[in-house]
Amino acid sequence: MDYDLTRLGPRDFEHLTQALAVKILGTGVSVFGDGRDGGREATFRGRTSFPAPDPHGPWSGYGVLQAKFRTRPIGTSADTKWFLKEVARELATWGDPNSSRAKGGPLPDYMILATNVVLSSVAGSGGIDRVEKSIKELVAKHRLPLKGWKVWHFDQIRTFLDLNPEIRQTYDALITPADVLADLRRRAEALETLKANVRFSPGPGRGLVTGNLSRRIANRLCVHHSLHSTPFGASLIDGNSDWLVKMQRARSATMPLVISKLMEAPWLRDFITADDCVGVEGRVVSKIFDFQRILVFRIAEVSTVITYRLYEISTDLLIDGIRAANGGIFKKAGYGFCGDFSHGNSGRLFDLRLEKSVEKIGLQLALECGIDHGTWTVELP
Repeated sequence: MDYDLTRLGPRDFEHLTQALAVKILGTGVSVFGDGRDGGREATFRGRTSFPAPDPHGPWSGYGVLQAKFRTRPIGTSADTKWFLKEVARELATWGDPNSSRAKGGPLPDYMILATNVVLSSVAGSGGIDRVEKSIKELVAKHRLPLKGWKVWHFDQIRTFLDLNPEIRQTYDALITPADVLADLRRRAEALETLKANVRFSPGPGRGLVTGNLSRRIANRLCVHHSLHSTPFGASLIDGNSDWLVKMQRARSATMPLVISKLMEAPWLRDFITADDCVGVEGRVVSKIFDFQRILVFRIAEVSTVITYRLYEISTDLLIDGIRAANGGIFKKAGYGFCGDFSHGNSGRLFDLRLEKSVEKIGLQLALECGIDHGTWTVELP
């Protein structure tokens, strides 16, 4: 089936390619949000199961995904010329030793270039073969260490969407009439007999989870899990702009509370030394003051039981710790810095992660320092 990918716009097209990358290459793919991405919508490291079949075997190494969206495609020939220019510009930037990409991290072993334009399949003279030939020449010209690459053009993405309707149906612009009818039928059948059993157990925290809030979340989980076995993906608390609410998949019982994006921070690129990092104090504290509460829904799965435990991160704890920051707290971590905030003899309280490559500040809080407001336990049908 054909899809009008131009209706997505550049932002949703990037999100679509990220979702496809996670589905096809695996959950180890790291995706990046809005802002300067350094030529990457997503990255992956290590061994993948893609591509298969392939005479050289699946990819194993460091790879990047880059999306190229043409807002107004006008025809195969013109669109192919546009895409060839975009590919040439991208590879020239990766091959420039003075570019921020070359200086900021490793060069990729593999690359996926995704676009919404149609490339002709005519042998030799068609867009697909022309792009393939151009990439080979540019890799040699710029002496790039690329071992492999793939172009996800319109028809390739169309096939991926046919095979993965759960991704397609996430985007209103791509939903088909058949999707709508099937969804209505599933919902009608599920709502007739809501089979998911949801129980709420209050935690030691007080004053946040009222009876109405508990029931509203339980009802939302009941409806969702009567239709789906996968965890709820959106926020379970809506309509309160004074609360920062994040969802976290817990891989182990001891994993800390994680907020991957506490705030956008393009100014992190100016930080060269650990002493520079002390400058986050005013900006981060100001951001924390924007919220009355910082909340994390911690999701854990064991067999047919999924739990949603609501933790609150004390803003006072964060503010007091960050205000006491000094250069000795921060250490180099990858392409950024990590601040280890402790308190007396109580050990580590939280880490502040300054991710220069994606221009974001993240947070990891020791689990025992979170305020437990209660758990919703879902027993799947």
